[in-house]
Amino acid sequence: MADGPFVFVVNPRSAAGATLRRFERLRPVIRRVLGDFDVKLTQRPMHAPALCREAIDEGAKVVVAVGGDGTANEVLNGFFDADGARRGDAALGVMVSGTGGDFRRTFGWNTDPEEAIERLKTGAPRPIDVGRVTYVDHDGATVQRHFLNIASFGLSGAADDVVNRTPKTFGPTVSFVAGTLRAFATFKAQPVSLQLDDQPAIEETVQLVAMCNGQFFGGGMWIAPDADPFDGTLSMVTIGDVSKSFWLKNAPKVYSGRHTRLPGITVRSGRTLQATPRGDTPVLLDIDGEQPGRLPATIEVLPGAVPLVA
Repeated sequence: MADGPFVFVVNPRSAAGATLRRFERLRPVIRRVLGDFDVKLTQRPMHAPALCREAIDEGAKVVVAVGGDGTANEVLNGFFDADGARRGDAALGVMVSGTGGDFRRTFGWNTDPEEAIERLKTGAPRPIDVGRVTYVDHDGATVQRHFLNIASFGLSGAADDVVNRTPKTFGPTVSFVAGTLRAFATFKAQPVSLQLDDQPAIEETVQLVAMCNGQFFGGGMWIAPDADPFDGTLSMVTIGDVSKSFWLKNAPKVYSGRHTRLPGITVRSGRTLQATPRGDTPVLLDIDGEQPGRLPATIEVLPGAVPLVA
């Protein structure tokens, strides 16, 4: 069982404001189940890390991300200082809302907030692996960002760039598919150099490379069926220079997890990936559904870095 005090970090813009409205209605339930708690509202993108650090410094034992996968990612980053050092000993909780929700699928969680509240009461904090990406941001600076679920690059980053500017009226799956199709119309496979752990670097031309802590991304794609966020490794899924007809024929298999044995797709596991572009076109990243920058990047796993109330 997780011990309080609990602090909820809420994204008031999640789901066009519906997340905050629902959270306000749940306040009596939360207080009855968990006792007194505090709430911090984000005011801008990447505000949640600062709010999380503030909560930890104030003595929070569980910091709960309320929103989509992007909110959970931001809160996670508040568990680390700017130099990547772990901050405090608090646990992470997740109350799924908003338009995201791929991270929850690995655990079989639904989007019922009362189920999440009960999980926060009865769940035992368990150290979960965390990914860390060192990459080049949009201003050209080398920065770090942590992730709970999946970091990828190629078509996913290009699609993210479109999806994040697309209304999500019909939900995350439709939004991601629409964005992917729009990106797909002009996207060309990109040449990269990939070095996994201490293996020799391989030069490949790829549509997508995903380093997976969780199993799902893109609004329900079961991209890494064997990924385990507690095993100390990341599952690396590489989709090579496949044709457009390949995607049209096999896209349903990606949602059902039946794609991993298809020609052009390889699955490996490791702890660290060094990824370097070999062309002039920027290779864009997707980190937990956000598009924060580009290659070159180092993607690594931090085994058991943060306790998760699960």
